[in-house]
Amino acid sequence: MMTVEERYLFDLQGYMVLEDVLKADELRDLNQVLDEYDLWNESPGQGGFFDSWRNGDHQVSAGPVHRFAKPFRQLLGHTRIVPYLTDLLGKQFRFDHGHAMLMKKGGEALALHGGGAPKEPGIRYEVADGQIRSELLVVEYALCDVAEGDGGLCVVPGSHKSNFACPSSLASLEKPGAWLRNVPQKAGSVVIFTEALTHGTLPWTADHERRALFYRYTPGYMAFVGRYREDGLEASDGGYPQPSHSEEGDWSPEERRILEAPYFWQRDDTFPES
Repeated sequence: MMTVEERYLFDLQGYMVLEDVLKADELRDLNQVLDEYDLWNESPGQGGFFDSWRNGDHQVSAGPVHRFAKPFRQLLGHTRIVPYLTDLLGKQFRFDHGHAMLMKKGGEALALHGGGAPKEPGIRYEVADGQIRSELLVVEYALCDVAEGDGGLCVVPGSHKSNFACPSSLASLEKPGAWLRNVPQKAGSVVIFTEALTHGTLPWTADHERRALFYRYTPGYMAFVGRYREDGLEASDGGYPQPSHSEEGDWSPEERRILEAPYFWQRDDTFPES
């Protein structure tokens, strides 16, 4: 459960940083698998990572992360993260989609997006009856150190409650100022932010490779992306994320519940209290 201080600051800023979420052995296993995947040499949209794209020659993203090896699947319902997901999305939250992002020095910026205005279905944020109600929520795991000024994730604190759209002159990131925060992170830390927060990516300037994992969640009654097929085509039956590519015993009951398709009526809690 979020503390009073955490809830206040998250509502104020639209994001929060949790330190030391991943242990050294978890970081080692995740980075080792990424080394084996060799995403830099994957053709976009081909191979095992059909949800993939590039931003120039120095940035690559690939997913869906729930179809990666077991160390990545175990993060779906990480014990440190579940209480925050419950407080920000409700007890019936679900995993929607996610990807890994790698950047080399010289990686280009990605323009700011999101924000409180105009209000877009699927990313809205509000507080009602003392309860934070978020729709699309992002959990970013840092697999490397990110010092302020290195680049990578940047946010406009408080913009999730803005009444005006971010001007294109600012969204382009051509002239960043004090209003923009490059979020520093230690390897193993987590940034949780609402998609309604105006955010983007600054050019990567550090000598080491940026490695980050993005896990996106929704309330149990909605999907944002929702469809995943190996061939990248939509399925007439919905095609929501399913663990069918792995052996039956390879998935825990918690992992299966968190991948359940969206619905509202009589939906069980994702992580029932013991």
